[in-house]
This record gives sequence, structure tokens and C-alpha cells, in this order.
Amino acid sequence: MKSLLGFITLFLAASALWQVRGQTKLTPHAEKARAVLKEGIEAKDPDIRIQAIIACSMIGRKERVISVLEHFLEDKDVQARIAAANALSDLKSPESKGALEKALKEDDVPEVAFAAAKALHSLKDPTGDQALLDVFEGKTKANSSFVRKQARGFKREFHSFQSGAIFVVSQGMGYVPVPGAGEGLSALSELISDPDLSPRASALLLLATEKTPQATSLLQKALTDDEWSVRAAAAQLVAHTARADLRQSLVPLFEDKKEKVRFRAAGAYLHLYLQER
Repeated sequence: MKSLLGFITLFLAASALWQVRGQTKLTPHAEKARAVLKEGIEAKDPDIRIQAIIACSMIGRKERVISVLEHFLEDKDVQARIAAANALSDLKSPESKGALEKALKEDDVPEVAFAAAKALHSLKDPTGDQALLDVFEGKTKANSSFVRKQARGFKREFHSFQSGAIFVVSQGMGYVPVPGAGEGLSALSELISDPDLSPRASALLLLATEKTPQATSLLQKALTDDEWSVRAAAAQLVAHTARADLRQSLVPLFEDKKEKVRFRAAGAYLHLYLQER
């Protein structure tokens, strides 16, 4: 964190992370899922923190989750701050406006300010709209060629039928509605953009979006697949398609050696667990 005080505040928030108000004790599996993500957000390695931040967006619009993500807007790593802004954009919590406005006005990295502006826009906040308008009109820079890179990426997504179909999936279209639509979208987008995502994982993302016996069978097999990206995609889909019947199948993945699998499994488990409370 940028200061010792900020680190202490984050640590205290993480220590109480995802406890349901009025609930004194979580089930053992829920506690384990929470511990997996807690370890991730406290990691010194920024790449690990980023993966944990991304997975947090899958949990849902819980007060303590929002608080932890807001603190990451002040992380010393630029990509971690951007990931936090994107996660908050997913969750669309009005309570985050103050923290996002601070990031927009005070962060000296244009990419972070731009991410905060987009998050505020998703909340229908006029501050975000004005910031985006300033970028459009050239009054404000969103440098490191960030806007241009996004535009090129957008065009690439539609370059072929397969990538175009994946883009539709990445926008959440076709998924079973879950409370707080958009939750976990940044985690899904990050997974899809991963250069190591296998064709098999891409196929799973398209084939298992509906609650059918075939999709259930595919997901059950995918959760124990040898390829990490297939396991990660399966965990992501279990949350996005609200598959409470597969929640317990996520538990073995809490020990997965791959952070992108482990954190997604924990986030998916907590999302489904807390929706029942």
C-alpha cells in the first residue's frame, strides 16, 4: 500500500472479509475459500494480488468485499489499481463512488484515472461521464496509448467468428442472470484475453453457458481437467451460470497450484454460498 496506515486498514478489512452481517462463523469450506482469497490479496507479488482482486469481483456486492476493493485503488502497483477499478465497475455499488472519484482526481497514472472514470460511468455518475468526454475531446490524456490499444483490441475481438463469439460471451450475454448482473465480468474478460487460454477452454466457455445435462457433465469433467485454463473456465462458468449444484465440486480447486484457478474457485464458491444466506 502507499502507506503503512493503508496497509493496516487493508489487513483489518481482509481479516473480516466476506463475513455475513450477524453471522459469527462460516462453514469450513466457506472459511477455506475466504482464506484462499485473503492469502492472495495480502501477497507481496503484485501479479498474485491482481488475480485475487479479479476473483473478488465474482463474489458479489457484499459490503466487506467492496471495502477491500476500494483499498486496492491505492495499491502501489498500477495494474492492481486498474484491476480494482474494473472489479468495482462490475459490482456497480453506489457506495464506491467516493473512492472512485478520489482515484479519478488524485491518481497520477492516466490509465488508472481512465479505469475509474469508466467505473463511475457504469454507476451513471456524471463525474465519470465528464471525464470520458474530456478524454474524447482531447482535454485529458489516457496515456501509454491506453485508449488506442483498447480500440485495436476491440477490433481484434471481431476479426474471426470464433473470437467474435467469445467477445459476446465476455460481455455476459447468454448467461443465466445472477444477482448483481455483471459480477465477475472483469474476471471473465481477463481469462478470455489470456494468451495461454487453450482452444478447449474457449470451447467450454461457449458450450456450457446453459443449465442442461450436457453442460453439467462438461463442467464436472472440466473442473478436474489436466489443463489449468479449462479448470479456470469451468470455475468461472459455475459462478456465472449460478450452478449451486456444482458448488461442492469447487472445493478441491482451493488447493490448485495455479492462482488463476484457485482464486476463481474460491470466488465462485463464496458467490454461490453467500447468495443462499
